[in-house]
Amino acid sequence: MAQAAAELAQFAPFHLMVDATGALTFGAQGPEKSLQALHAPHMLKNMAVNAVGPTLLFKHLMPLLDTQQRTVYAKLSARVGSIGDNHKGGWYSYRASKAALNMLLQTAAIEANRKRPMLVVAALQPGTVASALSQPFVASGALQPDTSVSGLLKTLDGLPAIAGAHFVDYQGVPIPW
Repeated sequence: MAQAAAELAQFAPFHLMVDATGALTFGAQGPEKSLQALHAPHMLKNMAVNAVGPTLLFKHLMPLLDTQQRTVYAKLSARVGSIGDNHKGGWYSYRASKAALNMLLQTAAIEANRKRPMLVVAALQPGTVASALSQPFVASGALQPDTSVSGLLKTLDGLPAIAGAHFVDYQGVPIPW
């Protein structure tokens, strides 16, 4: 990540960055539906891929963001990362990794705001999008990718810079942390 950031520095400053990394399943291991299904290596992999990696990416890319103009750093998150909106349970490791991601983004946004007061940091819920990721879990009714992306971009356009992060869905509706 440090090497990639060093190579991108020649094109800085950036005004929009979107991190769409993450994973719901690893090999044949999908989200756990019960406590009995928890397995430490799977939990740690979720944390590494969905929380630690993206936060380290932000660490390396933040210096490339503009300090003088409105700038947006967005990270795809998930509604299931909301502690306040967890009404179904299950999906332990994925939920926990997205909740950790949200906390890390919030913490980093507070720090980043000190030097970049016009920086918008957003944890984004793209909706349930028709994709290889959601296909095993959603029979029908998933959003088309272009609907999700256009909604996310419109949402990002409307978010104000604050001393913290936003947690919103593709329609701009705030999600409880």
